[in-house]
Amino acid sequence: MPRFIEASVAFLLILLTLPLQLLSLLVSTLFIGFPPLYLSKRVGKNGTPYTHYKIRSMKKGKETGRVFFEQKRLNYCGKLLRKLHLDELPELYLILTGKMSFVGPRPLPQKLLENLSTEIRQTVKPGWTGPAQLWLLKHGSLNKRLQIKLDNHYVNKRNLLYDLRVITATLTGVPGAKPVNMDPKGSPDRVIFRKNNNERQNQ
Repeated sequence: MPRFIEASVAFLLILLTLPLQLLSLLVSTLFIGFPPLYLSKRVGKNGTPYTHYKIRSMKKGKETGRVFFEQKRLNYCGKLLRKLHLDELPELYLILTGKMSFVGPRPLPQKLLENLSTEIRQTVKPGWTGPAQLWLLKHGSLNKRLQIKLDNHYVNKRNLLYDLRVITATLTGVPGAKPVNMDPKGSPDRVIFRKNNNERQNQ
């Protein structure tokens, strides 16, 4: 999608959603913790790290990098922010400044990309939505290897028409989205992560 169009739409959406942003920040401050903005390092285009913004939806605590080991940090208000995707509103500012696009690979921290082939997905900016994000909406779960496969598929197929189709599918899919399965017992991701996490703790 042309940069001028993305920046213009992002600016318009920022203005339109400003009351929701302020309300979400207030809810996060009162019921989840201060500061209400959660900042993290994510991998951008060409592997360049950038600071990612989201509204805080989890209470402070030990971060493992895998949400299925952090469920106790997520209360009702956090679940509501995530269900309505209000925690993602600050990403509009990243689109406005050119760090992200409306459509692209899911923005991820470097530690979740270790031992995976990420060269293709890193040739474009991370996206607010994309095929991997759509899969998560429809199925409620997504393992790392499938995510990389879907991200690479997007990079190879992307054009303006395809971007518009992904955005339309996202907007129509959000109301009927499945709850994210935060405890995928037996999944390869969980088994491998638990093994590696236990080994680090025993060292």
